Amino acid sequence: MPLIEDTRAQLLEAIARARPDGTYEDEVLDRIHAAIDSLRPHTAVPAPAREQHRLAGPWRTLFAQFQVKHTAGKPIEHDSNLSIQTFKTFPKLPARVIELEQEIHHEGHHYNNVVRVQAPDGRTQGHVIVWGRYRVDEALPQRYFVEFYQAELRPVAGDTPEALRAAFGLPEDAPLVRPIKPPRLHSDIVYCDDSLRINVGSLGGVYVLERLHKPPVSVPQP
Repeated sequence: MPLIEDTRAQLLEAIARARPDGTYEDEVLDRIHAAIDSLRPHTAVPAPAREQHRLAGPWRTLFAQFQVKHTAGKPIEHDSNLSIQTFKTFPKLPARVIELEQEIHHEGHHYNNVVRVQAPDGRTQGHVIVWGRYRVDEALPQRYFVEFYQAELRPVAGDTPEALRAAFGLPEDAPLVRPIKPPRLHSDIVYCDDSLRINVGSLGGVYVLERLHKPPVSVPQP
């Protein structure tokens, strides 16, 4: 156990060594990946498909390598647009990504990506929720097969849908919930304990997440 705790600490320390703009030196990225590789054989949940309740709840992304390695320098907080965040379902309107979270609800097999975004006015914020459902296969107990089916732009507490549309430049009658048909994806949960999770996606992404102790944004937890 001390070895695992030391490796977890090394991983979190390396993640915390981001540059001021949120990017990483190559040497630090190598340390992050080395720690991830060392942790994988010691996961507390080796078969998530058989212990789905262990993954339930909201999680915040601490580190994200989107697809191939050259995108690993992209910080969590960055300029983006609504189209990128919703599989091209919403228009290509500017939005700044503030936080990336994920919410898993094992009873309904929900697998929802929740992105806190800020409008170009620098004040108005909302949540982009990409709703997904997962299924598991006993033969691949670390893998969650995910199908995203709906994208939503939701105001945060205290704001109205009308104010949200105006801040992001959407028409007054623009729907804030829209169906989507993106490719089917999967994510392998290669490490999971009570507070830390590491996923490797089907498109090459690598994600380190920490469990949050707060109410979820999308599906309420029991």
